[in-house]
Formats: sequence, C-alpha cells, structure tokens
Amino acid sequence: MIKPLTSLRFFFALFVLLSHLALLQGYENYRHIFEKIFAEGFLGVSFFFILSGFILAYNYEHKFAEKKITQKEFFIARLAKIYPMHFVTILAALILSSFMDGSGKYVAQNVLLIQSFFPSEKIFFSLNAPSWSISDEMFFYLLFPFILLLRQKAKLAIFATLFAIILMLNVFLSEEQKHYWLYISPLIRFSDFLLGMMLFNAYVKLKEWRNLKNWSLAYFEIVALMIFTVFFALHQFADMGLRYSVYYWIPMVLIILSFALSSEEKQPTFLNRFLSNKHMVWLGEISFCFYLIHLLVIRLAEHTVAQYALKMDGLLLSLIILCISIGLSALAFKYIEKPLNRKLKERFL
Repeated sequence: MIKPLTSLRFFFALFVLLSHLALLQGYENYRHIFEKIFAEGFLGVSFFFILSGFILAYNYEHKFAEKKITQKEFFIARLAKIYPMHFVTILAALILSSFMDGSGKYVAQNVLLIQSFFPSEKIFFSLNAPSWSISDEMFFYLLFPFILLLRQKAKLAIFATLFAIILMLNVFLSEEQKHYWLYISPLIRFSDFLLGMMLFNAYVKLKEWRNLKNWSLAYFEIVALMIFTVFFALHQFADMGLRYSVYYWIPMVLIILSFALSSEEKQPTFLNRFLSNKHMVWLGEISFCFYLIHLLVIRLAEHTVAQYALKMDGLLLSLIILCISIGLSALAFKYIEKPLNRKLKERFL
C-alpha cells in the first residue's frame, strides 16, 4: 500500500459526490457554486482510472513476471474486491426504485457489469449510476494481464493511437455524443488505465535515478497540487470533450507520481505524513463503498425532501448526505466488503 495514494482516493470520491449534488441547483444561494465548481467533480473518475492502472502494475507486474500469480487468481481477486458491494448496491437501488419511480430495468447488464458498453444513458446510468465506471474497470482488468506481456513500445503505440482517436472524436462528435464516447466508453477510457500502467514504469525509473542522484522530492507534491488547482480553475476555458478525457491527465499523473515517490523519502513531507495518518488511510479504504453508496443516499434524500415538502438549507442537506454516506460506507466496509472479499478468496483461491 502507498498510503497517501490510498487516502487521496477518498478526496476524489468526494469530488464525485459533489458533482452529483444537483439538488443545489434548486437553491438560489448555491446554484452558482454547483454549476461552476461542484459539477466539475466528475474529474475524480479520471484519477481513479489512472490510479487503478498504476496500482495494479505496482502490485502485480513483478508477480506475473515471476509467475507468482496466475491469470485466474488475478481475476478472482478482482472479482472478490468488486462484486460484494456491487451486488449490495444493485439490490439497494432496486428497492429504492420500487417505491420511488418504479424503474428497475437493465438488471442483467448491471449484474454482468457490461452496462457501459451500451451508448444509452438509460442503460449505462441505470440502477446505481456510478457503477458504470466499475463496468469500465472490469474491462480493464480483463485486458491487464495481456497488456503486461507487451513491450513498452507496443504500450506506447496503443496509447498514442487512443490519444489520436480521442482528439478526432472531440472534433467530429456532437456535444451529446461526447459524453458517452469520451467519458463513458470503456474502449476509450482504457487510455486512462494504460496511462497509469505506463506511469508505473516511469515511477520505477525515476525512483532508481533519484536513489542514484540523492534527489529530494520535498516540494514535488505541492507543485503537483498547485498545477491541479490551476487546471481546475481554468476548466471553463477548456472544451467539454477534452475535460471528459485528456484535460486532467497532466495534474493527475503529477499527483500520483509525486506522492508515490515522496513516500520513499526518509523524512516524509507534511502532506505525506498527513495522508499517511491512519484516519486518512481509513477514509481511503472505505472510498470504494462511499463511491457506490453516495448517489443512493442522494436519491433517497431528494425523495424524502420532495415527499414531505421539507424546507431545508441546501448546504445543511448536503452535509447530512455526506455524513450518512460516510457512516453507511464505514459499516459496509467492515461488514460487507472486507469479510466477503476474504471469504470469496478463501473459497475460490
């Protein structure tokens, strides 16, 4: 585990939650904040995809090279990680839908985690909408062992091809089409995951070079976060299609690389120590549950407010949603994700 990267997962999951607080548009005081700041929180998905490629390469590249793990064992480990919470949130979504809007369609696509392959919002956002990205991740996992076998030049060629396709799609697609093909499509978003895999190779080389040159990384984290802040502040000047795809690649890569490298320092920076704190790491560990649960909590909160005509400040309602999401995620992590993950591995490995 690279503790700061684990902790950062929660913050980017929080970005995603903020992007789903569309209820704030109904409040005059908060509409501008949501539209100009919170709505951009979808960028968190880019962080997760890039980090996923990096961490899988970090944990498994040498194991596959030394034949310490088989493809079967890898796939079972990934399924054991994803499916317990995915199934629970599917059931929760079906229950909520039964008394809220009666929409409980496309269950098969969600169970099989193939919903993101269908270019229809009714399908890829069906039931528990955030699980579309889990569908993408499953596709990435299937490709991962085979991509590891390729030489760096082959990986770079695939990445360059995907990058060229992204730029072409950004020019020729309509704004509505861009949302699916540049943000949702697993075929295109594989570029983020592949970028993470190649980032790991860069990390290994930089770590070796740093040890040789005794290079300090004390300010690398701060610079990376400052660059991210600049990109975020200027996002309104960037094309939406680029923001769905490549716009945040540079700051995300720098953030992951800086915190991974600085974790090797003998005297960690303040930021590294803060993110390595056990409480921050715990938030990172529950972030997968948080990511899958939060929109269900938002839907239930919206329904409750509308059903009972409650008058509540938008900020207070958002804080209640956040607290409930964290609380449920903590319970789900302790009593569902961890024990079922362990039991599935014991049963099938």
